[in-house]
Amino acid sequence: MSLLKRPSVTRRRKAWRLSIRARLMLLALLAVTPLIVDRVHLTESSRVERIQSAYVEVVAVARRARDAQAETIEAARALMQVVSRAYVASAARPADCAAFLWGFASDTPWISSLSVVGADGRITCSTRRQVIGLDLSDRDYVRDVQRTRHYVLSDYLLERSHEKSTVLMAFPIVRPGSDDVEVLLAPVDLHWLGRLGQGVESRTGMAAYLIDGKGTVLAGVQSRERLVGRRFGDHPLVQTVQSAPDGTATLDGFDGVRRIFGYTSLPGTDVRIVVGYSEREVLGKIERESGLAYLHLAFFGLLTVIAAWLIGEHLIVEPIRSLARTATRIGQGDLKVRADPGAWAPEFVPLATALSDMAGRLAARERELRAANAHLEELASIDPLSGLANRRSFDARLATEWTRAGEACRPVALLMIDVDHFKLFNDGYGHVQGDACLRQIGRVLAGVADAETDFVARWGGEEFVLLLPDSGLDRAVDLAERLRLAVLGLRIRNEEAPAGHITVSIGVAAHVPGPDTRPQDLIEAADTALYAAKRRGRNTTVVEGDARHDDPPLAVAG
Repeated sequence: MSLLKRPSVTRRRKAWRLSIRARLMLLALLAVTPLIVDRVHLTESSRVERIQSAYVEVVAVARRARDAQAETIEAARALMQVVSRAYVASAARPADCAAFLWGFASDTPWISSLSVVGADGRITCSTRRQVIGLDLSDRDYVRDVQRTRHYVLSDYLLERSHEKSTVLMAFPIVRPGSDDVEVLLAPVDLHWLGRLGQGVESRTGMAAYLIDGKGTVLAGVQSRERLVGRRFGDHPLVQTVQSAPDGTATLDGFDGVRRIFGYTSLPGTDVRIVVGYSEREVLGKIERESGLAYLHLAFFGLLTVIAAWLIGEHLIVEPIRSLARTATRIGQGDLKVRADPGAWAPEFVPLATALSDMAGRLAARERELRAANAHLEELASIDPLSGLANRRSFDARLATEWTRAGEACRPVALLMIDVDHFKLFNDGYGHVQGDACLRQIGRVLAGVADAETDFVARWGGEEFVLLLPDSGLDRAVDLAERLRLAVLGLRIRNEEAPAGHITVSIGVAAHVPGPDTRPQDLIEAADTALYAAKRRGRNTTVVEGDARHDDPPLAVAG
């Protein structure tokens, strides 16, 4: 009988071992499930982020092209202003006019020529001889300049022979004592679009277009195919981009390839810059990455099951649970946690190391982001011209000091400083010298102030402010006079000003914050005193109490 029972017992023992292994595999799968779910979530989130990133990137590329165009137009306008003034001042003879204009055009690669259109609408002088005598009196941009005496940009002109678009900038030439208006004319080559096209050609499936309001491609590249001069007025892409100043859309391009497009308008025109990434290229890469991620998950799950079947709960399930706990803590933001392999099977050591490396990289990335955010906050609080604090930073500091002074019943003083006749200085010496003047005054102001307690900021334009916590009128007036004399000592020439050099006017106010007072009251008091100083002839300091005896503030230029 005992011999007959042995096969049955053996079968039961095998079934028991199989049941234990099955339970171990189930436990192993349950242990890695949080990791799998988290990885799937990360993979799908990455997919969405990549698509959104593609939208953001195409819009950013389009806007960079728009900004480059705006910079080119502004640089051309500044050059035209200089040439116009120099042309009037030189009173060049017709024989010398072309050489005079060539001296400017030769150093400016984005302006191919310069021409002077007489009051009768004919070109009287040009760096291109073949256009002299050409009648442009019927051109809108010439008539608009002669009528308004302001510079004018023409519509985009298409040069199909060179496959590029240009705009004509017309600038008025007004001679003193004359009612006639001549016109300085220059074609501006928008070379920035060429650089955009080179970038597009280097990426598979990308396209870039410059499209006017009628759907004509002024410049464009798609799959190495040139589209300049072709009109797509009824194309869905044209209708979409013309419906709003900027935005994104996923549509078929002019070649039938479906793309993720970003577009933006050029200021003052109905022209759109359109940049598109191939949807297939973007999604294809994401799909490959997602497939690879899921393949890794499947392989890891299979490996876990086999290991659980062969080795057992102690060497498999517990390490997986430990790794899951580590991954969960990392996901919750505990980047200092590390997985300790201990006596684990060697197969788990790389995973533990990978988790530790991931936590280390995430911690390093977090530190970098914190440093970058701190740097951005610093930049947002500094005036780039003078290096002093800007108005936003000043408002925050004033609010803080006002609250603190109110709690301590201490006074807060404010100096409002304005550079006298600064507009005349800018007009006479140019914006470069104007900026240099403001920087010098900013350095003087920083030198007079106490770096540990006082707060110096640029209020805007040619105005500065000096905040003096825990200071009354006596110290404020003393600092104001020291500052005024220090600026006077700079001896910055300003022949347009009555004094012959740069001076400052200063308004002084000091308040003890109360329950019914606001920081704006202190600003308004100092500003009123400043206007009183200007009415009294500038280059002086006025205290808020004295300013109340003056007439109401008048508009005072400079």
